[in-house]
Amino acid sequence: MINKDSTRTHNDMRNNIVSIASNVFEKFGFKKTTVDDIAQALRKGKSSIYYYFKSKEDIFKAVVEKEADAHRAEINRIMESNLNTIEKLKSYVKARMLAVKIMANYYTLIRNNDVSNLDLIEKLRAKYDTEELSIIKRLLNEGMDNGLFKVKDIELSSIALLTAMKGLEFPLFIDSPKADNLDKILDDMLDILFYGLVIRKA
Repeated sequence: MINKDSTRTHNDMRNNIVSIASNVFEKFGFKKTTVDDIAQALRKGKSSIYYYFKSKEDIFKAVVEKEADAHRAEINRIMESNLNTIEKLKSYVKARMLAVKIMANYYTLIRNNDVSNLDLIEKLRAKYDTEELSIIKRLLNEGMDNGLFKVKDIELSSIALLTAMKGLEFPLFIDSPKADNLDKILDDMLDILFYGLVIRKA
């Protein structure tokens, strides 16, 4: 029989490692961070960490997944809201672009584009790209069902929207963040993304 207190203690320790590691990765980056750095910040021996995680990569994946969960919670709130589909899609795009701040470690890894960690980068990209495409397709289908969108090819349109957002991440939010003018930048970007997508009433 599984001891609930033991399970809770195990989960608490694992979550504590992830929380501490998140700060260490954010400070030093994935490449420069060592398990020793995390153990020192945690004030534990490396063996304590290896009991819960097999490698630095596994710890980093858990850190990124925790960040992604916070982002998913915001997206789910939007998707389940009473907004019409146009406003949902606009809210999703804004939340998705601001994920650069929430998913700090993921985007730092992507920005650095370290060749030695290319396999990890590609795995994470594929995972979150798949999630995003699924959300966009759902919104486009909902908009078509409601007579708000005209989309000839859901698959291609979803890829186009995702590609547009990804292409704007670095110049707008990572390389030279423009926080003071963020709303205007996002509104202008949305006007571009929506041109030819929203059915304009005569």
